[in-house]
Amino acid sequence: QGRDLEAAGKKAEATAKYRDSIVICDKELAGDPTRMDSYTVKCWSLFRLERYREVIDLGNAGLKIKFDARIVEVMGEAFYYLNDDASTVRYLQRYLDNTGEYGDRVPTAFFYLAESYVRQKKLDHADIAYSMAVYREPGIARWWYRYASVAEALGDNARAYTLYTKALALSPGLTEAVEGQTRVKARL
Repeated sequence: QGRDLEAAGKKAEATAKYRDSIVICDKELAGDPTRMDSYTVKCWSLFRLERYREVIDLGNAGLKIKFDARIVEVMGEAFYYLNDDASTVRYLQRYLDNTGEYGDRVPTAFFYLAESYVRQKKLDHADIAYSMAVYREPGIARWWYRYASVAEALGDNARAYTLYTKALALSPGLTEAVEGQTRVKARL
């Protein structure tokens, strides 16, 4: 419900739902401290509230009980926002290793891997991760834009032009993609 409210621009109501969810999960964990769904939902709620350090702490507590790929994935994203790229990569790779291609968050995991690789200046790695992200979730303009920007940084102007075009097909007003496409077109 919180994510739906966020998408509708109702941030305050979404925040209240996330907080309610945390209270419910705390009650469930008090009754059954091994309830992995409660660890997971609480981690997700903390993440949406941008309480990333708490996601890590709670996730570690849950993983001591039992492995749960959902927790590993949200921890990977939390590490990204804590600027810990080594942990981001480690946790997201662990998630991907344990879910294969069928995990719900596989495209997002690849996107955050790519973003971490960009920050580490590992552009070839980022290029591969972005390609997997957009292959699995082709409808997000920002992802195509980020993929195009890495192709451009790698000097592959023709491919960058094509990728910017895909971003613009999804979001014609995406200024960064328009500017990128103009830059690479001048180099072709």
